[in-house]
Amino acid sequence: MPKISNIIEVKNLTYKNILQNINLVIPKGKYIAISGTNSAGKTTLIKLLSTTLTIKDCIFFKQKKIEEINKKTIFQEIGLIFPEEKQKFINATVEEEIFYILENTNMEQKKKIEKYQKIIKMINIENILTKNPNELTHINYIKLLLATALISTPSILLTDNICSNLTKKERKELLEILKLLNKEEKLTIIMATNNLEEVLEANYLYILNKGKIAMEGTPLEVLKQDNKLNKLGLELPLMVDLSVKLHDYDLLKDIIIDMDRMVDTLWK
Repeated sequence: MPKISNIIEVKNLTYKNILQNINLVIPKGKYIAISGTNSAGKTTLIKLLSTTLTIKDCIFFKQKKIEEINKKTIFQEIGLIFPEEKQKFINATVEEEIFYILENTNMEQKKKIEKYQKIIKMINIENILTKNPNELTHINYIKLLLATALISTPSILLTDNICSNLTKKERKELLEILKLLNKEEKLTIIMATNNLEEVLEANYLYILNKGKIAMEGTPLEVLKQDNKLNKLGLELPLMVDLSVKLHDYDLLKDIIIDMDRMVDTLWK
């Protein structure tokens, strides 16, 4: 059986008056970012990729038309984190909520325990296991959504603005978790975001504008084109802009958005 290199392919996707002639490929195991202004079509694209919205003959998952794959398989293979649609949990504690979902899998009991322990460690939620899942802080709510999405060991994780309403420290922690999942668990990630600071760890970046792909490339290639980004209504955050310019002058090897780290690097 041939090895599948692209986990998702989108071909000539047009959806209502929101998306127009979208073509993109998502290689297996890669971290892909999609950015653009609020009206660009990012959320609609994420919903179509997750089959929350449906369309025929345009989206291929592991070389099969996604609409022809049964819902159970899609649920297991594609994890979706969509914080704006607030989810209600039915159990009294975070621990019970995770085990409730685990009990509905076909794993042996020993494997369920191992899975549970691995997830709570990766997502760093050991300190909230006894808390009511409906009374969590926003960052812990996002972590719980992520933990439950990982139970089925999905092939791909789709996220939509999961860092919104987080502090700088919380955003950094969440992005580090996504980076860990991508690099160590080989999880394919597609992250839609309005914030260009959040795209730096991605392997590839798509910029949407009015439902079309306006720019694409590695984050560095795209972020260097600040004039074009500005015309699309996007502004580089100060530290990203500074970092890109210093990189152009060969003063930095990587894009750095932490001021202390940048100073330390420049003074070495």
